Amino acid sequence: MHGKSDSDMAKDTDTRRSVGGRSAHLNDSPIVRKSNMFEHVALSVTESELVSATHCAQDMLHAMRILESMGLKVKKPMLLYVDNKGAKDTANNWSCGGRTRHIEVRQYFLRELKEQGIIHTVWQSGDLNETDLHTKNLGGAKFEQHTSAYVGKDEHMKSDSQLWEGVRGE
Repeated sequence: MHGKSDSDMAKDTDTRRSVGGRSAHLNDSPIVRKSNMFEHVALSVTESELVSATHCAQDMLHAMRILESMGLKVKKPMLLYVDNKGAKDTANNWSCGGRTRHIEVRQYFLRELKEQGIIHTVWQSGDLNETDLHTKNLGGAKFEQHTSAYVGKDEHMKSDSQLWEGVRGE
């Protein structure tokens, strides 16, 4: 099992609240996909990313507990991919600087999961993080790339260029 999270800080221009997106995968198949506006204003990009990562970790723990209650084993540590190096470093290290003290509870939650060998937070380039679908408006190529992670790709799916050919009568 693995999870991916992303956020777009201060996306709402009226309230300056961030949008977070996350997905949990079992054997590379998505079992949880969520996107939501945060209930509070994040004070930094790192905090915004940590909020999404924490929600994703909670979804992964829930799925893990369901699987284990059925007698199935879950390979640990489960990997949690984030596209923010500050969030990854904050989740994996026990040091707390003055600029991140306000998000300390989330740090401790993710760090304890790491220490227990349950979840390990890993940095992954934003280009490879399909949770961008939940937080940003993507162009055609990126949209197709990330959508295939959720719905697959086969010979019956038309590409963006094939769809436009039919509209233009080509």
